[in-house]
Amino acid sequence: MINILLSVRRPFSGKILSGEKKWELRKNAPRLNKGDSVTLWLYESGKDGKRAIIGKCRLVVTASLYLYPPKGISELAIKNACVTEEHLRNYLPCYVWGVQDPVRISTVPLSDIGLTRPPQSWQYISPAQAAILERRIA
Repeated sequence: MINILLSVRRPFSGKILSGEKKWELRKNAPRLNKGDSVTLWLYESGKDGKRAIIGKCRLVVTASLYLYPPKGISELAIKNACVTEEHLRNYLPCYVWGVQDPVRISTVPLSDIGLTRPPQSWQYISPAQAAILERRIA
């Protein structure tokens, strides 16, 4: 089991936890082997965010999204990532992280898992840190 702490701003954090946002866009992706099971722990960042870990979901796929994706792919990305066409165009090239099975947890400060600051984008966390978070599932 691989555990990743993912920084996400509002309103995207809420859209992931509601199941509306099915794709997260990132500039890089973890290197995974076929069959790896990955849990994404959502840290809500930003000035309006809780600045704490608020939920989790499953990473089901990562894929490259190139500078000039076909029109159908662009439309899917806009819909599933909950972004505008302009945002997508300005962010390319990037990776699509497919997310499923969101679960809200009781708010957990980073200090509870031994961290002093959030990742800029994402970082791996240990099984022991993930076990602390699992105990907070609401």
